[in-house]
Amino acid sequence: VKMSMFVFLCLLLPCAWCCLVEPGTKSYDLGKDALLSMSQAEDAQLSPEELLFLSVPSNDSARASLKHITSKPHVAGTSGDREMAEYVQRRFKEAGIEDAVIDPQRVLLAYPVDRSLELVDVAGKVVWKAPLAEDILKNDPTSDTWWRNHTFNGYSPSGHAVAPVVYANFGLPEDFAALEAAGVSVKGAIALMRYGKNFRGLKAKNAEEAGAVAALIYSDPEQDGFKQGSVYPHGPWRPPSSVQRGSIQFISTCAGDPARAYAPHGQTVEQVCGHTQEELIPNIPVVPLSYGDAVPILEALEGKEAPQSFRGGLNLTYRMGPSKRFHAALHVHNHFERGPVWNVIAKIPGSLPEEHDHPVILGNHRDAWVYGAADPNSGTAQMLEVARGFSALLKTGWRPVRSIILCSWSGEEYGLLGSTAWAEVHGDSDTGSLGSTGFLSKALAYINVDTGATGSHFEASGTPSLGKVLAGVLGQVKQPFTQDPISKAWEGKLHVLGSGSDYTSFIDHLGIPSLDFYFAPKAAYGVYHSVYDSFEWMDTEGDPGFQHHVAMAQVWGLVAMRLAGTTSKDDMPLPFNVTMQAEAIGGYISEVQKSMNESTQSRLDLGELSSAHKAFSTSAIRAMQELADLSAEIPSPSRTARIIACNDRLAALEKQFLTTEGLPGRKWFRHVLQAPGLYTGYAPQTLPGIQEAIGAGNWTLAQSQIRVAALRVRAASAFLDGISQPEELVVV
Repeated sequence: VKMSMFVFLCLLLPCAWCCLVEPGTKSYDLGKDALLSMSQAEDAQLSPEELLFLSVPSNDSARASLKHITSKPHVAGTSGDREMAEYVQRRFKEAGIEDAVIDPQRVLLAYPVDRSLELVDVAGKVVWKAPLAEDILKNDPTSDTWWRNHTFNGYSPSGHAVAPVVYANFGLPEDFAALEAAGVSVKGAIALMRYGKNFRGLKAKNAEEAGAVAALIYSDPEQDGFKQGSVYPHGPWRPPSSVQRGSIQFISTCAGDPARAYAPHGQTVEQVCGHTQEELIPNIPVVPLSYGDAVPILEALEGKEAPQSFRGGLNLTYRMGPSKRFHAALHVHNHFERGPVWNVIAKIPGSLPEEHDHPVILGNHRDAWVYGAADPNSGTAQMLEVARGFSALLKTGWRPVRSIILCSWSGEEYGLLGSTAWAEVHGDSDTGSLGSTGFLSKALAYINVDTGATGSHFEASGTPSLGKVLAGVLGQVKQPFTQDPISKAWEGKLHVLGSGSDYTSFIDHLGIPSLDFYFAPKAAYGVYHSVYDSFEWMDTEGDPGFQHHVAMAQVWGLVAMRLAGTTSKDDMPLPFNVTMQAEAIGGYISEVQKSMNESTQSRLDLGELSSAHKAFSTSAIRAMQELADLSAEIPSPSRTARIIACNDRLAALEKQFLTTEGLPGRKWFRHVLQAPGLYTGYAPQTLPGIQEAIGAGNWTLAQSQIRVAALRVRAASAFLDGISQPEELVVV
């Protein structure tokens, strides 16, 4: 199919209405006009096979799957987790995907045994004891479970502390700096922080580095409680006793098992991550709290009234502390053990020979902190609908050109354990270096859905070169209730991938183009990581009618089909658009320039990186023209050979942005264009080696990172042109 000239020009030419990167943002803006063109282009229209696939996902089927999966707790490594792995494997096989296996990975896990929190007076008398339990709700039949009385943070060490409490807002570095400036010492205190702004593990890390002896992390209603609306069961938001569990691993330093108990290729965690286990998890006890339990502690604080930025939504005066008349007494007993988590891996073989097969991987994690109706099992139910759609196609004799692999991960909640283990085993070389011969070295794309449906607002993050195929799909799938194409309501912003879900290993460590998408409310959904993330919540508040489950399954499967190709069109170029990647890189460089003041500008020279970007942009335009010419050319053996060669280059392009040494201080993260922010954990940082060196005022390191990024961008340019690379540009 010939690419329309309007779409081609829209994606190539710099203009006021084309695909622009908004300065200062961490997203790639396709532009509404370009989005409309791509979503309505000739090559975006539905084939008979795609129409059949779209007809299969069912709200009743998705609802039944979710009801079964959420019928019992399935925390990673428990019997419930194993049972649900077997259920997913059975469903894959029932869909006709016979090559579906359970893949156990041995990892470090932690479970709660006992914990308590009290306020004591100067004489040691207990004046208040925290319930540390989530209420049983008569409207929610699964809320009465052992886990409601065992709220905990994964990987918190056991410990005991009696100390004054200091309120450290979100636990950001600047929050601790504000406390210091106000004369409030954290050293020897228990730090009370609220959820939001950064990953909870980094809150614990920052508190520990500030000298805290323990940490408490609570959910303030300003973020996801009554300040957002009616609380569950009368609405979707967090009720007073609801607790956000979660891992406190230092995920932005190194993802995956902090012990590397599975010893990938015989390597230790220090060899893989550049850090020991003790450097990847906190050394102080940490407990999560509901806002109901946080109120008495906040009311016990004395000292200065907190600044406006520290104030949440509770009806009290927020103070920095410390608490002088009362101390908090915290006791934590958690059990650490090494044991299996169970991935489920199912493969639909492609028609290409192995040397030219570029697998398309779909992933969702299955383990939950309790029931996980939204996070992650809305995505699990959607994956099972995708499998049902593929089943209908397989019965007609359909076969993808490139293999499709469906992955149901476990251990994600603890720190992306299952997916990272699988990626390292099948993607890294036996030395952990680049240049692996494992089958993931040829993977085309990874498409992730985690919390697939909690609202009606479509959001997407991903590699910019995948923006075209996503836009085309969104033009064909209907938005629930309105029945307009999703592309009409979507803002067209493809956010940069950070971390916090299973795409992390694939994009940041292996350089595999990735997408992650979901339907969500405008704010964080209100029962995240609590006992109330239940089937009842989803059925009444999250996605009544399960229409967004259906739409997400349709988007997910259709993107996979278009990337994998079909044997009826087995000689077509990949639906990548590398000019989008070039434009995005230009935006990242602009962000660096905007972050530099006059003093910084005199210290750093971005010329080498800007020159490399210009070369890559030129190569990208040539590549897109080559794709357009090949698409329009009459079929012939010569054309087929050139398409295979072109596709092989496109499939491996993202890996050219990896560096063997990794980012400074965190060698596991190897992508020079993006990574989770070192001090945010979830949120992304673009050109992270450069930006973080500038933030630290290390100009020598910043200049060396400019050179590293320039070398990788220039290497990608040469690779895209099919030119043999100079030795200094080769990834080894």
